[in-house]
Amino acid sequence: MMDMESSECKTYTLTELEQKDAISWITLNNPQKKNALSATMISELIELLKEIADDENQRVVVIQGADGVFCSGADLDWMRQGVDQNLQQNMEDAQLFYRLYSTLFYFPKPVMVWVEKFAFGGATGIIACADYVLSDKNSVFGFPEVKLGLVPGTIAPFIVKKISFNHAKSYMLSGETFSAKKAKKIGFVNEIVKAENKEERIKVLAEQFKKNSPEAITSTKHLLNRIVDNGELNEDMANLCCHTISSARISNEGQEGVNAFFEKRKPYWIKD
Repeated sequence: MMDMESSECKTYTLTELEQKDAISWITLNNPQKKNALSATMISELIELLKEIADDENQRVVVIQGADGVFCSGADLDWMRQGVDQNLQQNMEDAQLFYRLYSTLFYFPKPVMVWVEKFAFGGATGIIACADYVLSDKNSVFGFPEVKLGLVPGTIAPFIVKKISFNHAKSYMLSGETFSAKKAKKIGFVNEIVKAENKEERIKVLAEQFKKNSPEAITSTKHLLNRIVDNGELNEDMANLCCHTISSARISNEGQEGVNAFFEKRKPYWIKD
């Protein structure tokens, strides 16, 4: 295992891992696509998280985006493919997303997220599963799925846990974007920090986490998750969420919404 005071940087296809002073910095690294979540990126994130979870020398995880952008949501090319996929293929895509969120939600160590510019759709699932979220004041958030005839299926249970049923319902049904200030007010973001100060602030928070018992942190996270769940996020919940979004992707309105988005036109349900 790596010494706690050493620094190591590993580059994968679409992610980057740097480990220093017991902090694992994970960077979503596809700036050409605004760090969008693809199957490759999600698979790498899951692999990295499992690796860090088993490393006793790593105490805190920080997730951020490359080049001053957090994440635009699902990769558009991958999303386009969903129009031509059958239900089972769409289920496999949805299950991959859900696996990432459940891995983060039940991760045994503190997870922090740094948000810049924006976080939409699937990106908000990462935020919802984190333990502490910092954001630049100009960041924008939103759940645009319904605008495309889709459903925020895999993120929904985690968003509801994070910001309450009332706030989740209003923003998921309206598709309205909201500011970092509003995100902090509803509990989606813990702290607003200037971009130039974010690394220093994250290190201060990480040091606070590192002062605490690793076993106590893991047990406390498990306890809190059980309290808010009133039971585990079980297979029935996963199947419900994944099936809902998968069915939406092959539905008439789901395909119309996605095609309209790529063709830069209004879907048929928007009347002039």
